[in-house]
Amino acid sequence: MEAPFITFIHKLVIPTLLNLLITPYLLMKMFKVKEGEAKLLLIPHEALRNRKDATLAIIGLTSSIAILIANDILELLHMPHVTKRGFIPFIVAAGIYLFSSDPRKLISNVDWGTIVFFISMFITMEGVWRSGILTPLLMALSSSKGSGIMDALTISFVSITLSQLMSNVPFVKLFTRYMEDLGYGAGDVNAWLTLAAASTIAGNLTILGAASNIIILEYLESKMKVTIGFGEFLKYGSLVTIINIAVYLPFLIA
Repeated sequence: MEAPFITFIHKLVIPTLLNLLITPYLLMKMFKVKEGEAKLLLIPHEALRNRKDATLAIIGLTSSIAILIANDILELLHMPHVTKRGFIPFIVAAGIYLFSSDPRKLISNVDWGTIVFFISMFITMEGVWRSGILTPLLMALSSSKGSGIMDALTISFVSITLSQLMSNVPFVKLFTRYMEDLGYGAGDVNAWLTLAAASTIAGNLTILGAASNIIILEYLESKMKVTIGFGEFLKYGSLVTIINIAVYLPFLIA
């Protein structure tokens, strides 16, 4: 996809902002949160302890986004640009690391378990793809390249459904390869954006829809002693997912 960051902003910023407004309002109504003044309490361990490192973090985040967008502009102008975009935040992060107050402590605080978890998922999905074990299921759900509203509905349905079986990140890794085999290319922008939007929303449906759900709920249970069950999550998540995808679809087929 040409200039992916600018393309995402152009096509998805409006429905995303709409969902960011609709979703909390919907949750407030479902949980019967009373309107009134909200008081934010500072969690002690989240207090700002190192102004230098905080400044470096802000610089790193904003510069990464700015460079990625500038790189897209260079691509649109047919000028030299970085095609492997993942190197951009990596280089910025490496620079921030070198100037941090305590590099050793910083590297020790990295959640290596989560990183290994995602690496393992990608390796597993590559093995699943090469084995062809899920190909019959993919063909049953989406056997050919489509277009228009039916294509968007099919990709959305497959993304949301199968993400519940294998989580959205490994699903996208697998389904991207399958879509390429069906003939989807760089010009099928709406199809790829539908995959991105629907697979992300899939995490709202059930706990298993996104690895981030597991990470957050595990922290909630271990640190806050609060448990959210599968059924309770599905009860609220199903309505949120339906509304989210309904907001996105008109923009994805335009």
